[in-house]
Amino acid sequence: MDSKIISFLTQHYSQEVADSVQLLSGGGSSRKYYRFFDQNHSYILAESSNIEENKTFFYYTDILNKILPNIPKIWQISDDFTLYTQTDLGDKTLMNVLENDFEEAKKYYFDSIKLLVKAQIEAGKEIDFNQAFSYPKLDKTLILRDLFQFKFYFLNVIGIDFNQGKLIKDFDLFASQFDQLSPKGFVFRDFQSRNIMVKNNEPYFIDYQGGLYGPIFYDLVSLIWQAKANLSTEFKNDLYNFYLQELQELDNTIVPIDCKVSYEYCVVARLIQVLGAYGLRGIIERKPHFIESISFGLENLKAIVDYPILQNYPELKHIITVLIQPETIEKINNKING
Repeated sequence: MDSKIISFLTQHYSQEVADSVQLLSGGGSSRKYYRFFDQNHSYILAESSNIEENKTFFYYTDILNKILPNIPKIWQISDDFTLYTQTDLGDKTLMNVLENDFEEAKKYYFDSIKLLVKAQIEAGKEIDFNQAFSYPKLDKTLILRDLFQFKFYFLNVIGIDFNQGKLIKDFDLFASQFDQLSPKGFVFRDFQSRNIMVKNNEPYFIDYQGGLYGPIFYDLVSLIWQAKANLSTEFKNDLYNFYLQELQELDNTIVPIDCKVSYEYCVVARLIQVLGAYGLRGIIERKPHFIESISFGLENLKAIVDYPILQNYPELKHIITVLIQPETIEKINNKING
């Protein structure tokens, strides 16, 4: 055990606490998480050398805790901001619940959406987004980055033919239109079932240090279009309608038609973004979880190929049409397995 960790823990907790520290399995970041026990209570210790990201997490946590109780509390922070302890929310995620019992999971989806809307609207008014980590806004610049990652790490890697000039033109127009979407507020950015913990029959939100200002429907999309969750179209529609209802109760200026357009743009942007991530983490870096998700991600594209907004982006629509063809899927599987 690192002496720095032992020193930090024994400074704030009992001397015996170091004997109980357990390293937890890692996620998709360089952060390390440990569970430890002190006076019959368990806590989570986080270790990260990314000080700017840590400070953003502390800042967001402070604001979100004032808005809703379903956020971890931070108990202790080291002087150099690389270690901190927080609430232990257990090991059960919404994805775990979904995999075991869909009917039980349904309740947590609705509960999570109710809390999400409140956090997005109220935190969006309170947060100084100049303190965001890396990007303050989910805007044209960031969407263009996601679109080009899809091009480089997915399309190019699997060898899909397309007109590069026309695709870049579509990307630029799509990102410009995305910039104009409303309503806007606090966007968690990676709001999906693996980042929702379930404890005492309540959902809790984690991993929001990448949050920023942008079209709030992006979070709803991230949750209900999560590839491996594989939610039915009917359930997605129910969750969309519930989200819109909750949104209108908090803001009576919301226009449903604008929301539908914003939702569809966010669906296209998110599905393309995750395929870019799957290409990098799965096909290139060979990480099993991402490889397994590719087929689900491609299946999602079948549901959006006829979106009206795609008529404005003919080359992008052409690519989506190609990606859902059986021969393309076979080609991708051969690339993965070969």
